[in-house]
Amino acid sequence: MKKNKFLLTGIFITLFGLSSFGQGGGIWNFDWDMGFALGSTKDFIDQPSFRGFSIEGRGFVTDNMTIGGQAGWQTFYQSFGWVTEELGETGKIYGYKRRYLNFIPIMASWDYYFMPGNIMPYVGLGLGTYYIESRNFMGIYYLEGRDWHFGLAPEVGVAIPFGSGTTGVNINFKYNWAAATKDNPSYSWLGINIGLSYIF
Repeated sequence: MKKNKFLLTGIFITLFGLSSFGQGGGIWNFDWDMGFALGSTKDFIDQPSFRGFSIEGRGFVTDNMTIGGQAGWQTFYQSFGWVTEELGETGKIYGYKRRYLNFIPIMASWDYYFMPGNIMPYVGLGLGTYYIESRNFMGIYYLEGRDWHFGLAPEVGVAIPFGSGTTGVNINFKYNWAAATKDNPSYSWLGINIGLSYIF
């Protein structure tokens, strides 16, 4: 429990600190993240995920460019129902099969806004790490993987302020890629994210 508290505290301090670099204001994004598995992620779980969220702080360092930080959570789940599988050369096992993947990205971000104003299209790149936990259940038994992965997350999106206010809608498409480690494979998925922006 203490480890989780320290992790969450570190995330929010990082986000606040990075967003404060902007001398000309900035943007906070609060997004609902939908994930569509690719590559080895899809080999493990081929169902889309609608259980994810992210928080990102961006500070303007020029009229068009921001730097900041982001953190979030995305979980994939798939149930295969009651199945019988081969166990070795002569055995079989019967049970309820299901799989989980949990991703926690913690990243620094850079974004470039082409037309700051009423409609704000942008491209960006996240650079940092993904904490990934995988579980492959068969009945009450499961295999588990836990690891930190180096990661990249290029994105393209648009922020649309409501009138002349300080709030708006944010929509982006993000390719999430986590490199392989010694014990676990690489993972990737396409994120389609929508949420609210606070512009200051």
